[in-house]
Amino acid sequence: MKKFLKYISIAIIGGLAITSCSDDDLLKVNPADYDAAVIATPSDNASLVLTEDKLDSTYTFKWNKAEYGLNVIPRYTLEITTKDDAAFAKAVQLTTNSTAVEFSTSYKDLNTKVLELGIAPNVAEELIYRVVSTLGTQQSQQLISAVQTITITAYPTDLSTNWGIVGSAAPNGWDGPDVQFWKSGVINVLVAYTDLKGDSEIKFRQDNKWDFDYGDNGADGTLEKGGSNIKIAKTGTYKITMNLNDLTYKIEEFSWGLVGDATPNGWDGPDTKLMYDGTIDSWVTTVTMKTGEYKFRQNDKWDVSYGGTDTPGVLTNENGGNIKITAGTYKITANFNKSTYSAEAQ
Repeated sequence: MKKFLKYISIAIIGGLAITSCSDDDLLKVNPADYDAAVIATPSDNASLVLTEDKLDSTYTFKWNKAEYGLNVIPRYTLEITTKDDAAFAKAVQLTTNSTAVEFSTSYKDLNTKVLELGIAPNVAEELIYRVVSTLGTQQSQQLISAVQTITITAYPTDLSTNWGIVGSAAPNGWDGPDVQFWKSGVINVLVAYTDLKGDSEIKFRQDNKWDFDYGDNGADGTLEKGGSNIKIAKTGTYKITMNLNDLTYKIEEFSWGLVGDATPNGWDGPDTKLMYDGTIDSWVTTVTMKTGEYKFRQNDKWDVSYGGTDTPGVLTNENGGNIKITAGTYKITANFNKSTYSAEAQ
């Protein structure tokens, strides 16, 4: 009986000792047994040419699971950087804190990420990448895969085109310079954002010249070379889409603005308009704000609106909160494709 009690006591003490340890302590029992993830695809020294005509094509990275000697599910971060950044100090993350052992990205998104590294477009650049695994919410027990090389040729993200809008309805009239058309992300589909005057006319032309222009014979939404002037009935802010694939166009009232008690016109509007800047694919305005709150919304309505999140500079269109600001003059920039914004004091 004494022996039985002795063994029970030892078991209880041992159990208490184990449960008093943290998860990290348990996982550190034998780090020599750990194995970092092994990259399976692409192969080392692979090459990839990113092109605008394959924006939705995907590229996949795969790796074998990191082993920690226990039945745990690691989390993975895939990092890429320039070949001279061996410490990955300036790396961008393609995916982060994921339990999947592969990651697929569109050519468009991958192009955006690698250009953030400062590489030159249209040049084959050697980059290095790796997979970092961690455990738990504290991201402990970091293991790093062997580094591999990939040569990527990125395409430039200049959205400008040689097409523009000219006419009595346009800000600069028939003499120009023309209102810029920008690339939309769909090949040969161009978009422009501008104020237009009512009871006036426009046409679309190349290079601010009359060597080649489009108009609309019959006002049916189709374009003809040298066609009739396109009539604008009402003064307003518009989005004009020109599809060069099927020679059609669309003109619709469209605007982004600021609304809120911090803005000049308060919550009732009219909203403080932002102007599109295709060089940064963002909407921008410089405005004097009051101490208060504001949000972004489309077309002076609440059908589409963006507010702030717990992360500074990040927007959401899903019940976003009002954005607080103190009185002053600000340059406010918003990128609704990336759901980001900034307010820089002037």
